[in-house]
Amino acid sequence: MNLKNKTVLITGASSGIGKAISDALILKGAKVISFDIKPNTNSSEDITHFTVDITKYNQIEDAVNKIKGTLDIVINNAGIMRRGEILENTEEDFDALFAVNVKGAWLVLKALKQKLSPNAKIVQMCSRHAINLPTNPALYGLSKKMMMDMGEIISKTYPNYSVEILCPGPVNTELTRVDTTKEQMEEKKKIMEEPEKIAEKTIELLELDNKSHLIFDKNTAIHSLK
Repeated sequence: MNLKNKTVLITGASSGIGKAISDALILKGAKVISFDIKPNTNSSEDITHFTVDITKYNQIEDAVNKIKGTLDIVINNAGIMRRGEILENTEEDFDALFAVNVKGAWLVLKALKQKLSPNAKIVQMCSRHAINLPTNPALYGLSKKMMMDMGEIISKTYPNYSVEILCPGPVNTELTRVDTTKEQMEEKKKIMEEPEKIAEKTIELLELDNKSHLIFDKNTAIHSLK
């Protein structure tokens, strides 16, 4: 897909990987729409920001009604982290993770269904933990696997859409640092990528029509397209 003049909606575009992807898209000539609970500081005329809590359908719907034209790409990027083993997390942790990481992504797609172009691309920001479920962060990994499975169901239900799955490894963002000890961070830094690198790979994936996954290989610490 040629990204020039394409309209892309990204959730969680105010920081981290989402911001890096939106910046890269603008450089490619795309028009970006940002849904984020946090303010967006990008002053480019090619980005339109809506303050949206993606766990609230009425907020999503209100913003969607203000979007003119159709969307060529939707990137479900927004997510939160809670660490812990499967039975250590609190009920509040469970509710928060699945509200944002799973329900939020579903609500966005539900609200956008009538806005998507006939051959739109839908991108699910998952994680290496969706492929190899960890014992810690267990619920986070489970929520990201559900995001990946959601993408598979969408692909089967709406075969005209191209569904792409991102499963990055450790990335230098605030989310990676949540409840991480100094020693754990030192280990992560050995294989950690910058958000701009993930954005570069994401752009490459969007431009290709014969690849659908961005996968982190824990043995080589390399992100590859498949």
